[in-house]
Order: sequence, then C-alpha cells, then structure tokens
Amino acid sequence: MRETTLPATSIGEKPVPSPRARRKPRPRAKQGPETLELAIRDLLRPGALRITAEPLSRLRDDSILAYEVRWRVPRIDIAPSVPEIWEAAREVDLVNTLDDTLLRAELEVARQLSPGAVLFEMHPWRRRRRGLVAGLLREVRATGLDPSQIVWQLVDQADEQDRLDTGPMFGLAAQLHERGFRVGLSQLGAVRTQLAAIGKIEPDIIQMDPVLIDGIDVDRGQRAVVSAMVGLAAHMDSRLVASGISSLAEQNVLIDLGVEFGQGPLLGEPRTVAGEGAEEIELPTPLQLLSLDDRPSLQLVTDTVQTVPEASPEVSYGAVDSYHLGMAEMLSQAARGFQSENDPNAILELAADYLERVVPSDGLSIYAADWDSGRFRPILARSVKDPTYAGAGMDHSFSLGTGLTGWAFDLGSPQRVNDADAHPAAGHVPGTTTEDESMLLIPLVSGDYRLGMLNMVRFRKDGFLAYDLTIAGLVAHMAAAAWRSVQLYAEQVQYAITDSLTGLLNTRWLRDASGRELAMAERSETPLAILMIDLDNFKHVNDSCGHAAGDAILRSVGRTMQKCVRAEDAAVRYGGEEFVLILRGCDLPAARRISKEIRRGLSEIPLPPQSTVPRVTASIGVALFPKHGRTIGQLLGIADAAMYSAKRRGRDRVAVGR
Repeated sequence: MRETTLPATSIGEKPVPSPRARRKPRPRAKQGPETLELAIRDLLRPGALRITAEPLSRLRDDSILAYEVRWRVPRIDIAPSVPEIWEAAREVDLVNTLDDTLLRAELEVARQLSPGAVLFEMHPWRRRRRGLVAGLLREVRATGLDPSQIVWQLVDQADEQDRLDTGPMFGLAAQLHERGFRVGLSQLGAVRTQLAAIGKIEPDIIQMDPVLIDGIDVDRGQRAVVSAMVGLAAHMDSRLVASGISSLAEQNVLIDLGVEFGQGPLLGEPRTVAGEGAEEIELPTPLQLLSLDDRPSLQLVTDTVQTVPEASPEVSYGAVDSYHLGMAEMLSQAARGFQSENDPNAILELAADYLERVVPSDGLSIYAADWDSGRFRPILARSVKDPTYAGAGMDHSFSLGTGLTGWAFDLGSPQRVNDADAHPAAGHVPGTTTEDESMLLIPLVSGDYRLGMLNMVRFRKDGFLAYDLTIAGLVAHMAAAAWRSVQLYAEQVQYAITDSLTGLLNTRWLRDASGRELAMAERSETPLAILMIDLDNFKHVNDSCGHAAGDAILRSVGRTMQKCVRAEDAAVRYGGEEFVLILRGCDLPAARRISKEIRRGLSEIPLPPQSTVPRVTASIGVALFPKHGRTIGQLLGIADAAMYSAKRRGRDRVAVGR
C-alpha cells in the first residue's frame, strides 16, 4: 500500500491510532478495508475535494448577501454520495482527517470570497467532534478570516434526541454565537420545525427548503407558511432566504410576500471554485456586496398609484428639506410599528395614527371588504373637526360597489378626488352634514387580496395634493401588507390545528391545549366531560362503498359533531373514525344528553345504497374531570375503556367510566 502523510487533526482531538490497531472495520459492499482507505485517502490529496459556491442574492437587484459553499460529490465508485463517503471514512477511522481537509478547503474558498459572508454546512460528523467550536475558531483565525463572516448552517434532524430547541443543537448554536460566529438554519420546510425552536436558536440566516418554494405560485398553504416565516424573521432581525427558485412566477410571489433574498436555478447555478473543474468566480463590486450587520429592510410591494399628472403650483420638488427627512423617518417608524403588531385592529389604528402625522385630514375611515356578504364593514372612523363623523361612519355598512368608496375599490388603485360632491359616483353617509369635500380613496391591497378601503377627507375643495396621495398610499400599503400577513399567520395556525378532512380540531391541538382546558376547569371549580366516540363497523362502510364515500361520510360526521357542541367546547378528530369531545362545565347528565344528540345526528346521515351498514352509529365512552382523573392521559384512558365497554355490550350506546 502506498504510504500517505495525513494532515494533523485540528478540531480538538488528539491523533488516533491506526484503524487496524483499534478495531476491525465492518465489511461494505464487497469492498475491503484497504480499498475503502485508499478511496478516502485519495480525497485527501491537495485539490481533490470539489467545492462550489452559490450566491444568496437580493431578489430586487441581485446584490449578494452571502455565498453558500458546499462539498459536491466526487465521482468514485466506492461511495457515490456524500453520506456514504462519511460512512466509509468512519469505517477506516478517517472521519476527523477528512473533516479537517474539507474545512481547510472550505476556508480557502471563503478567503477568496472575502469580505463576503460564507455559509458552511455543519454536517453531523463535524458537530459530533470534541472541542469543536474552539477548533473552528482557531482554524478560521489562522486563515485570516473574521468569525462574523462565517455562517454555520444547522439542519433540524427531526430527532427527539437532537432537536433544534433542546440538547446538543441548541447548545452548539449558543457556543457559536458566543465565539462571534453566525448561525443559520437550512432545509426549513422539509422538516416540520416549530417556530418556537427557530426563535430559540436566534439564527442570522433562515434558509427555506426548495420543497416549500416549488409551486408556491399555486399553493395557498405554502404561501401561508412563507408569510409566517417572513414575520418571524423580521421580529428576529434574521435574513430569510428562499432556496430553489426556478421560475419568475415563484420569484414574484415571494417578493409579494416580503421575501428579500433567494437562490436557485433562476438566479444562477453553483460555480465550482475548488477541485476538478474549478474556475474563478466573479466577485461583486463593493456596492453589490451586502453586510450581515445591516438591519433587514422591509420590502414594500408598490402597486401603480394613480395620481393627477401635476401637483399644485405651491409644491416645490427642489432640494430635500428637513420636512422630507422627517417624513422618511416617520415612514420608517411606521414600517417597524406594523411589523410588531399581530392584531388587525391594532394595525389599522396604528395606520390612522401615522396618517394623522404625515397627511393631516378632517376625517378618516377604514372599511373591511366582507366578501361573504358583499358589503363594506366599518372598522374605524375618526374626526376631530366633525363630532358626527365617527359615529355615522361606524354605523354605515354598504354594498361593495356603492359610492366613491366602491368606485375606487373597483379600480384597485389610490384616487384623489378634489370635489367629491361633483363626482358622478358620489353618495352621502347618513347622519353627516353635506358640505364641500376633498377625498383620498385608497384600496387596502396586498398581492391579489383586496382587503378593504381607507378614506381620508378634508372639508373643502382642492384640499389634497398629489404628494399627499403618494404618502398616504405608502402608509396604507404597509398597513395592508401587515394586515394580510396577520391573516395568513392566523390561517396557518388554524391550518396547523385543524383536521383537513372533517374541519374538526386535530390531535396536535389536543396535545397542546388539553392541559390548559383542565387547568381552567380546576381554577373555576367547574366540571368537564371527555367523550371518546368511535364509529361502529366503519370498515364495512369503506369496504362496501369505497373510501371516497367513506371520506364524505366522515365530513358529515364532523358537521354533526360541530352542531351538537357549543362554541366553547372542542371537537377533535382523534384518528381514523375516532373522535374526542371536550365539554366545558358539563356534568354527567349533560354529557349523556349530548351523547344522545350525537347518536341521533349520526343516524340521520345518508348512506349510499350499496352500504352494508344500515345507518351510522357510534359507541361513546364518558369520563369526568376531576372524578376520573386529573390529567388528559388519565381521562382519555378512562373514556377509551368505557367506549370499548359500550362496544362489547352491543355498540350504538353510551358507557360511563368507572
């Protein structure tokens, strides 16, 4: 065997004995230990590792936020994938040596890309090493790099022993931050990572997996998740990056949602910068290179704002004065304020507050578009000058196509009307005085969603300038984007706790909220009932009618459950054809009464003619808090045993726990 001098280990370990002196390697696909060792040692030759760099670009102007540096798979027969290479290295005790060689190759690439930030993968083999962070810091400084230029990308492994928010991963992120490194999270979307876990890590960069981006232009659920991520990243001052952007449609949707950075085939393929096929990468100019220390900027998606061609003669567009500098600061404050709110009413109140400062008016009103009823619903109305304005505005609900408000809403762009009474679409709000009015009418639009209208009035003709419309339009657009973001987040939360087939709550809600329900019952000293419901012989329904018909019946069962419980109760699809009801303030007689209503409702659900089951029935078990237990596990166990007792006694009946 040809003898090769190996680089010394550098990340905190002492040199280890030869693999043959320690243990016999495991056989691998008919390859002997000598063949494995030769293949791994071949990768340790200078320049043998192929490294690529791919920029993370700002979507609106292609400025570079950072480079993602990756080790690409060499074409060797012994191990055709990176995980297999690491496994082969483990079998011959060369993991640390290979990792040291890879780290030095990555850092050399980072040195070439300096002063740009560089993302390295913290692969599982690397992060298991003793003395890891101190060793990384030593190697980075030896290369002449600043730790703040290096972003270590962590991946949630979906392993209960190694999660992001607990254990080694969380501790590693804290240590990296303490030593001045940056921390990133990648592949979010491929793994169902909880937002709370991301918040604990406090990443500098959050990289969404391509699985979340692919088809986002047609998938409403994906858009909701991304919108929630945009809000979370903004609150943590993290940079959110969309990976795998492959079409203009995807890029445009991401920009609409507020995503600022991305990478993928549409933005450019990775470039080989070290190893076989290496080429020089063109570095950005200083103006194109962004700093990770800059605060993430709020992206405003500006629709076309319709204004009159010229402003009034008294407006000067010359040198920037202190008023305009103050205006920019106010708009910046408004943007930050909207990001910090998670209640739609608070967002709209905040919008009205800022509009009073930047575009004073005699009256302001905001209407939500209620698409179900086809009407504008008043949300807010203010006026210092006219005491009747606010009360009349809040009492005034009207059809979406009515008046100047409906006219501007249909146009979909901000309008300035300097003689409202003379406009052909003008109407009159009951309870207000009629006088000369000028109006700004601004649709609250976010992407494809028309949310409502913001109206401003001055009680005189020619009261508003074109500049007023522009500034008010900016504030309104920021408010609409924040409003829609809150809606999307609420929809995503609802989606996460709702069973998609029946519309009932799911087991995630039961796991997270059941303890709170029991605590409330204990504090208020009120009873609480748990009903475990299992449909009888439902397998026969699926077998005789088909699963499509079975799903339709389950949807009807869900509607029946919702009809039989109050708004404060909870109906949960527990799994398959099992359901759980949590009934607040419910004693045993009440639980029996509700069980009877459910059985009657189920029996009225129509079945297909080919069904071998004559009607839908259920066996129901009842457990009471605190009589049968003080934890949800105890209560579900008692209710489940009672439900099986009902089945043994002939089905289609109710049994109470003992």
